[in-house]
Amino acid sequence: MNQIEKSIRTLDAWQQRHRFPAFAFAVFKKFGDDQAGNLVALLTYFAFLATFPLLLALSAILGLVLEGNPSLQASIQTSALSEFPIIGTQLSSQLGVSSLGHSVPALIIGIVGAILGGQGLGNALQNTLNTLWNVPKVDRPGFPSNYLRTFSLLGLLGIGTILTTVAASLVGAGHVLGLSGVPIKVLAITLSTAIDIGLFFAAFRIAAAKIVATRDLILGAILSSIAWQILLSLAGIIISHDLKHAQAIAGFFGVVLGLLAWFALQATVTVYAIEADVVRAHHLWPRSIISPPLTPADKKFLLEATAAEKRRPEQKITVEFTE
Repeated sequence: MNQIEKSIRTLDAWQQRHRFPAFAFAVFKKFGDDQAGNLVALLTYFAFLATFPLLLALSAILGLVLEGNPSLQASIQTSALSEFPIIGTQLSSQLGVSSLGHSVPALIIGIVGAILGGQGLGNALQNTLNTLWNVPKVDRPGFPSNYLRTFSLLGLLGIGTILTTVAASLVGAGHVLGLSGVPIKVLAITLSTAIDIGLFFAAFRIAAAKIVATRDLILGAILSSIAWQILLSLAGIIISHDLKHAQAIAGFFGVVLGLLAWFALQATVTVYAIEADVVRAHHLWPRSIISPPLTPADKKFLLEATAAEKRRPEQKITVEFTE
């Protein structure tokens, strides 16, 4: 055994004996074992693809339904664009999102585009949840259940926009009642976090196969909501620091880069939150940095990952480990 391997094994033994480092490393290792970076890339791509048709459909629906109430239209559009910190204002000003069109053709184009782009996003989310939870392929929803789940996820996006608008209105009412400074910020964050937890939990329950216990999805929803709130708070620093020159020089190209960066950040923290929930629920820690030997958690993960490849009810999969 050379000195490098000896040092790694010493570190490995240390992290396995301590709960927090062992759990954190297990989450990190499962992310790599699941090739979750590919899942993040798919979520990022389809989220980007679905964004503009969804905004177009939203603008058209608001124009037709709330034609006599322009202030409410603006409030809902602002709430929707608030999900894109920094670049949300550029989406509105450079691309004219707030005036994309209030006609029936705009509505049809937006809905068709949203269905096509949203279908990919919904399928990617279902694949992500079922892959991370090691759901056997034979137990994953097929046609038409997977499409019904996708449309339910699209409907959830609309509900989320409405709830965000309601929360903004409640915060505005807090200003009227005299709240300001820290209290109003606490109120805004509390309402937003509560709404996000509900939305994440609903999305995870819709996307995950029914063999995943509902109670096991709660922690992932809470972690995802907290992570998103942290991202929203830090987004101004992160995005403006990395992309301010690109936005100033490249204009539209800078907006595209900003959107991709924002979606990638959101997808990454969400996937890590789900991985943490899976590691907790299935007790997949401590994992070994270097093997052999395999820890019990290593063997359990390998068993679950192999069982996830089962495609037919009559198929039988067995796994053996040699010393």
